[in-house]
Amino acid sequence: MVGAVLTAVVAGVVGAAGGFARSTPDGVRVLRPGVEVEATPLRVRLDRAEATYEYAGRLAEPGRAYVVVEGMVALDDPESVGSELVNDSFGADLRAYEFGELSDDAPPEVHVTGDGSTLLGLGPGLTYEVGLVYELDEADVPATLTMSLRRHVRRPSSLNTSEIDWHDPTTFARVELDVAPLPDERPAEEVL
Repeated sequence: MVGAVLTAVVAGVVGAAGGFARSTPDGVRVLRPGVEVEATPLRVRLDRAEATYEYAGRLAEPGRAYVVVEGMVALDDPESVGSELVNDSFGADLRAYEFGELSDDAPPEVHVTGDGSTLLGLGPGLTYEVGLVYELDEADVPATLTMSLRRHVRRPSSLNTSEIDWHDPTTFARVELDVAPLPDERPAEEVL
């Protein structure tokens, strides 16, 4: 009886902490989609990914498409954070466009799911359902995607020791997502 209760308690605690996640040789946890984790100073959850030609009213250029990862981002810290920290909390195994150039480590555009607006930062206690948007060549849309989650450390800047901010992003977890494929047809561009 005591063994069954202990097993149930351990399973409950492990489940609440993100489940029985695998880890890689470098100690990075591999999480299932839909698991919420602490990515200091954020809490994040990545649910699903899809490829699309259009997102938030914007049509991808000919020959390009978007991969959108849907999830949640929240801030429990007492101080606001900007979009740079939010973007830096995620990585993707994609060659995506950044400022018109292909990059192996392009940050996502983070959009609020409800209205498609760009998430410019987070205030204390706020939670948003988001879409992490990557623009890439249509031929490079993957069937699966591995997202990296990064933590930050709050410390003084190495240039200005009186300024304390979030630094040293470190990958601590990965989420493997199937990517819903592109629609069969590209939407027609509206001519004004």
